[in-house]
Amino acid sequence: MKNVLVVNNDQAMLSLIAGLLRSQGAFFTVHAARHSRHDFLSLKDIPFDLVITTVNFFGVECSKLISQLSRENPSIKIIILTRGTSLRTQASIKRFPSAIHLDQSFDLNLLPQRVFTELGIDYGGRIRGITITSFLQMMELESCTCNLKVSSKNMSGLLWLKNGQLIAARSQSREGKEAALEIIARKSVSIDINYASHDVVKQFSIPLMNLILEGGQRHDEFMSRIENKREHERYDILVTTDYHLDNIKRQCVLCDISLGGAYVIIEQEIELGEMITLNLTSPTVKSKCSIDATIVRKDGMGAGVSFQIKSPEQQQVIEAMIDSSSKIVQQQVMQSPA
Repeated sequence: MKNVLVVNNDQAMLSLIAGLLRSQGAFFTVHAARHSRHDFLSLKDIPFDLVITTVNFFGVECSKLISQLSRENPSIKIIILTRGTSLRTQASIKRFPSAIHLDQSFDLNLLPQRVFTELGIDYGGRIRGITITSFLQMMELESCTCNLKVSSKNMSGLLWLKNGQLIAARSQSREGKEAALEIIARKSVSIDINYASHDVVKQFSIPLMNLILEGGQRHDEFMSRIENKREHERYDILVTTDYHLDNIKRQCVLCDISLGGAYVIIEQEIELGEMITLNLTSPTVKSKCSIDATIVRKDGMGAGVSFQIKSPEQQQVIEAMIDSSSKIVQQQVMQSPA
């Protein structure tokens, strides 16, 4: 996994740049730091591949950090964002041969693509709303060669395909066939595609359909073990919605929902016990509501939230969303080949 460091003393700009990069894909990890010795020391052991900073904070400490990183890793790339530069600043930037200068007034929207380029990532985009099994079958038909970063609640993993055939896999705790089965069994996933060529040792040679069938069986067994442990039944859903935290509106993705809560993919750093306000909408009842939700667990992808239902209208919207999810599942079952 590539590591990208974003340095800025302006918290709003720091969050903007880090959020912009995190929303583009999952083939690199974004670390955000203010221009302080404490932040730099806490990150000193991470092998960074690219550093992004702004010229306003390109001071002595930042220069020292970049000089140190450059000595430890000569291949590190540095992107410096400016809003117009003086001759003195241009001379300072040129002291670092690996530095890339972008004007944030005009080039900020090009930053993600430049990061992909500098890290050697041929990013094919992020896909949601399709099962990993369906997507793998499509890639097999197209004889695609790529690797896929598959993410869902509590799990992320990598799949490697060569000419449409699944040849290797790695999850957070497994490799090979066992990792492939763990990933294939997941529902409500997001898929990031990297078309850049990667040398990977072939770990197995099993027909895709065999893996899909075995993965489906494992998913059913897993669900049967936990179905009696939950107070409320969970329903798969994939809806992008707004939420508010500290009076700032942001975006998140609901991956499943129940009368008691939901799992959300969320880019912002949040802490256990924090309260967010979700804006929920159901076209079935042509209504929407805001509902407070407490963060009760979190992982690398997002968080589980517990709803604070305070009105019949809120419960009605949630029930309508659950009903819509159930109907979609029923339609998929009816349309599936026997």
